[in-house]
Amino acid sequence: MNRIILIFSFIFSISLYSQADAEINRQNKEKFTTFINSLTESELKEVKIQLITVDTLPSVTTAFGHSALRVYTGKQFEDKDFYIDFGEYDESASFIWRFLKGQAKFYITVKTMATAYTMWDVTGRGMYASEFILDNVQKKLFFKNLNELIEKYKDGYEYENFTGNCVTYIRDVVGATYGNPLKLETEKNKRTWRSRVLPYSNRLLFLRIPEKLLFDHDTDKERNLTELIYLPFDLLISLEDAKLVTERELLHRNFWKLPNDSFDFVGTFAFLIFVFIVLGQIPVYFKPMIDRKGEILFSLMSGIGGFATYLVWQFTSFNFMNETLMVLVFSPIDFFLLKKNKLSHKVHLSIILLRVFMLLVALILRLTLYKQSIDTALFFSSLFFLLYLFNFLRTSKTNTVKAV
Repeated sequence: MNRIILIFSFIFSISLYSQADAEINRQNKEKFTTFINSLTESELKEVKIQLITVDTLPSVTTAFGHSALRVYTGKQFEDKDFYIDFGEYDESASFIWRFLKGQAKFYITVKTMATAYTMWDVTGRGMYASEFILDNVQKKLFFKNLNELIEKYKDGYEYENFTGNCVTYIRDVVGATYGNPLKLETEKNKRTWRSRVLPYSNRLLFLRIPEKLLFDHDTDKERNLTELIYLPFDLLISLEDAKLVTERELLHRNFWKLPNDSFDFVGTFAFLIFVFIVLGQIPVYFKPMIDRKGEILFSLMSGIGGFATYLVWQFTSFNFMNETLMVLVFSPIDFFLLKKNKLSHKVHLSIILLRVFMLLVALILRLTLYKQSIDTALFFSSLFFLLYLFNFLRTSKTNTVKAV
């Protein structure tokens, strides 16, 4: 037993982020700091500061793209061409565990642009450079703000999807430099964190399902136009709209074909499943043919979804997941439908009433304190259990009459 504990302790502590990598990063930071602090007025005028935006890919970790900064003078990809990354993480064996718990630590690193370009070239992702329009005074302030940020988070920072990532730190440095917070002008119905995610999550099953199950009411609150900026292309668009950068330059073309983001496959498929499940409970002539299939389908969908939601709600520290009402809408309690014939009448009725009560609480909270976007799941789950309760009571009454 002690050996097992030692093995797991080793696995969850060993770091693949080697001392050599840390040392290279330290040296690059020193070079960068020395470089910007030694610039004369004439040299400063020639320095270019760019936003680097990296294209999305159809996978969970690359679905949103990436943002970084580039500072250089002279010939590109030589020794005075720096790439400042706000999204590098410690690739330790425990990283996935810590990320799932909402305790992942990320780092601000400095590389040569040549190294960064090679890295993105290997992935085949599109890469764009947009040069900031700054005078010498603004460049000095930009470097001051950037240096303070690097020093503040020299030991890393805890990643926050909406408030602390590779985009938000750049957004804030830019805002502090120009003297006004950066803003994203967008339609009224696209001013929540969830609404900004949808074009990306619609593309991927493994993003859409967690977004539907786990995001709580915080992601459905209308945010100010600065808080909305937490995704790479929203940052780029806001800078272009404010005319703070020059026209984007293509550094590397995208070799991947991205899926169409105009159709919500997961949402549509789930809607059709719900319709099938509810139809199976409506007391009409084809009910006996599909009601049991619908019950099993709902049991698996709600049970598995509810179990996953409960685990995240209970054991992670993500601020935007800790108050999700989906723990009331879907529940592992619904696995009882798989074995309903083995339950006593009293137990069966008690479970049904408990689920109806949970859904009622979810509805009340949805309309009052927690205005979370759960309407489709809540409507169909409620309709299913109300019909299920009606059928249960009707069957019980019929059986009682027959017994008499």
